[in-house]
Amino acid sequence: MSAEPFIVCLTGAESTGKTTLATSLANHYGARLVPEAARRHLVPHRPYGPEEVLAIARAQVLLEREALRGSPGLVVCDTDLLVIQVWWQVKFGPLPEELSAALTGRSARAYLLTRPDIPWMPDPLRESGGERSDLHRRYQRTLADGPHPYVELGGSLDDRLAAARRQIDQWLSVHACANCS
Repeated sequence: MSAEPFIVCLTGAESTGKTTLATSLANHYGARLVPEAARRHLVPHRPYGPEEVLAIARAQVLLEREALRGSPGLVVCDTDLLVIQVWWQVKFGPLPEELSAALTGRSARAYLLTRPDIPWMPDPLRESGGERSDLHRRYQRTLADGPHPYVELGGSLDDRLAAARRQIDQWLSVHACANCS
């Protein structure tokens, strides 16, 4: 494993298995897990605005930085600023400068995009009401237009885990070779 951490982020629409996959992958690899900051900041059924979302973005960045400081290897993020970017664009429109700058300043990373092909699970913090296909397409476009590699995961949890492990192993191999010289 190289001295510089490698970041893998789970991303995608609500209720697509991101937390379950992130936790399983972190356990499998003995990696640091960066939790979703929004779960700590939002209160169910309470309105929020741009300032709350910016506070969540700041908290997410701090959680990631903390994990990176303590890990020489793989870091698995339950989510990252990409989710906040899509969330902001859907709720509020164009990104504010602070969020754009934070997105530009991210470390190298790779993404696992979870497809909305598993049943919707209600949660007091979820807003999409089970209709996730438009959000999924937005994630696809955002990732395709971005600088970071990604793959999509679908099917059962076992299928997703197996595909994620194969992809992470491949990314880690390339990452280790890139840092050998």
